[in-house]
Amino acid sequence: MADAFIKLHRKLLDWEWYDDPNTFRLFIHCLLKANWKAANWHGLEIQPGQFVTSLATLSEETQLSVRQVRVALDHLIMTKELTNKSHSKFRIITVNNWNLYQVSDKQSDKQVTKKRQTNDKQVTTIEEYKEEKEEEELKNIKHIYGEYSHVRLTDDERDRLFKDYGESETLEAIKFLDEYIQMKGYKAKDHNLALRKWVFNAVKEQRTKQQTQSIFDAWKNA
Repeated sequence: MADAFIKLHRKLLDWEWYDDPNTFRLFIHCLLKANWKAANWHGLEIQPGQFVTSLATLSEETQLSVRQVRVALDHLIMTKELTNKSHSKFRIITVNNWNLYQVSDKQSDKQVTKKRQTNDKQVTTIEEYKEEKEEEELKNIKHIYGEYSHVRLTDDERDRLFKDYGESETLEAIKFLDEYIQMKGYKAKDHNLALRKWVFNAVKEQRTKQQTQSIFDAWKNA
């Protein structure tokens, strides 16, 4: 019977919500609850891939709390697996791309092969996107520097500072900023910008004053 089962591809293992038990549970539940043919309900036409429900009903049916259902639903709507249309006392959930889970056994081998190739291409694109996203996130991780662990820079920011100012100058500036934060309670959202805007200049000024003082002391004690 056409309404007796749904079809799931092994590529679901690579789905971004597969490791989120609540979101995964809710999505599978929605696949099983969705209408397989058009139907009328209270003057509304419910299309294939849609069903009428509520947060309380979904909570009861999935054994998830209402809050867990709401969060999982937000996940699926955000990534466009589902569409939600709320009414005063109920909501209509639509499973996007419903036909992908309802492949007819009468389709030709050519159609099935074409769909499989399309799905494989989509999954590959998702995997590539995930890898790029992970690389981008790694680039944006801020590491802690300084004796008092106050200065935060990404690897890219640190490397650019080394290139622009030299490694020894940069390490001295980081030390200065770290100690300044420790003593003064200075706060800055962007330590890389702070280093570039004023810390390097402050270090030079401090060095100049120390050199001047040394010359003065040497002259005084001569």
